[in-house]
Parts: sequence; structure tokens; C-alpha cells
Amino acid sequence: MLNSLTTSVAPITADTWPADITLQLSHSKHGTRLSRCEHRGPLYVQKPFYPEGPDHAHLYLLHPPAGIVSGDTLTIKVDVEPNAAALITTPGATIVYRAREDNPIQRQVIDINVQSNATLEWFPLETIVHNHACFEATTIINMEANSHFCGWEITSLGLPAKEQLFTDGRFRQRYEIKIDGTTQFIDQININDSNRKALLNSKAGMQNYMINGFCVFGPVDNQQQAESRHSDTQLERLRAEQLDCTRDCQVSITRLGDFYVGRYLGTSAEQARRHFTQWWSIIRQEMLGKEAYSPNVWFT
Repeated sequence: MLNSLTTSVAPITADTWPADITLQLSHSKHGTRLSRCEHRGPLYVQKPFYPEGPDHAHLYLLHPPAGIVSGDTLTIKVDVEPNAAALITTPGATIVYRAREDNPIQRQVIDINVQSNATLEWFPLETIVHNHACFEATTIINMEANSHFCGWEITSLGLPAKEQLFTDGRFRQRYEIKIDGTTQFIDQININDSNRKALLNSKAGMQNYMINGFCVFGPVDNQQQAESRHSDTQLERLRAEQLDCTRDCQVSITRLGDFYVGRYLGTSAEQARRHFTQWWSIIRQEMLGKEAYSPNVWFT
């Protein structure tokens, strides 16, 4: 089992560039507004966009260096207040570079709070972990009753298209969703020298696929009504909508409690995102009563 990840912020030195940002989204008669934005270092957002109207803000999280080096810690805090709704994404991939020997750890810490009757769609583009990186990432989503969350995480270990595989280094990831303090979903992985071969190559692991991802959507049934109202027919539809998969990927989706969870193993981060976006477009209509609106930045 993955040990708890430290969330301390690295001190600023001449060869590190830590960054943190705190975002607060509030709802008023004017719709959802970015009521607080505090940042340190190269991590910030532009003004919100409203392609769906004033009640649903779209934000692009910007990290101009576009990469995380040894000693860096990125800390992101998002608070979505009651009745607010937002979609947050990134304009490009996050790159985790080769670690230095003297101060190897590279960290990303994400702390999200979604309050009552609020919605957050958290869709960062993929994370590319270079060979010899030493990366620790933790994402904690705290939800309240009647709130909704849609999110995904896509990771490329090494650069498989260039045949630069993840043969050395460490990768630790923990992703947890809680509702009213009770854990509803958890995904974690810890790759190091002692278990790398088993996790990356075995049938019970990643089966030699270097790109993996998962998506989580829910709750889709806050009233705890009969399971048959949603799961069987909706799952059939979701599975029928899977894009054609060749031998270069494996894709699945299921329902765990009130959450839909999809998974991808394959050779293309873009392919993973296409699968996840297709499922999101179906589930969003059921969960939020809105058609999916993909951010323009995904197509630039």
C-alpha cells in the first residue's frame, strides 16, 4: 500500500521554483465568479471564460515552465462554494523531468473542496513522467452532500513514442474522493526499483502499456434510488459508445456505488482523453442536465 505522501512545500532556493495557487469560486445572482485567486511562483489562471453562460465558469490553469524539476512542489487548492459550477483544465501537458541526485523529489499536491450543490469538472491534460524522474503526486477531493465531481488523470511513463521507457526512477500517485469525510474512491500506485517489472510488465499490472488513465464521474444518484434505474441501461450505453480499440489499448468502464469509473491502458494520451470525453458527454447530461462543452484549448 502506498504510504501517505508529504504535502510540505519545498523551500525556495536558487535551483528550485515551487509554486502554489488558491482558487475560490462563488455563486451569486451574476452566476459563478472567481472570488479569490492567490498565487506564488509561476502558477496562475487567466480570467474565467463563460462559453456555457454565467453559471458555469471555465478556467485554464497555467504553469509557464510546463515542467517540474527536482526540488519543485506545485500546490493547488480549489474551493467551489455552494451552487457554483466550474470546469478547470490546462492548456498543455505537465512534464516531470529527470531528477537530480542531490535533491530528487518532485511533488504535486492538489486539494479540492466541492461544497453543497456545487460542481467541479477537473480535466488536466496528461502528465508525462520522464525516465529517472522521482515524482510524488497526491489529489484529494472533499465533497459535500448534493455536490458533483467529474475528473480524470492520464499519465505517460517515459516517452514510449520515442522508445524512451520508464526504466529507472520513482512514481507515486494517490487520488482520493471523499463525501462528507467518507472515502468513496481511491486509486494509488507506487512504482520503484523493487516492483517496477511486476507493475509495468505483468498481466496483473500495466501489461507493458506505458500510458494509463482513469476517469471518475459522480455521484449520479444522490437519492440512493434503486440501482436498476441507472446502472444496467446506462452502462450498456457507455460501453457501446467506446471508441474502436485496437490491440494497442484496453478500455473499460464500470459503476462503483454512485460513481462511474473508467480506465484506459494504451499507447496514446490523446486516445485516452477521447474515450473519457465520450463517456463524460453522456454522463454529464444525466448528472447535470447539460450537454458537454469541450474547452477550446483542447483543440489548439
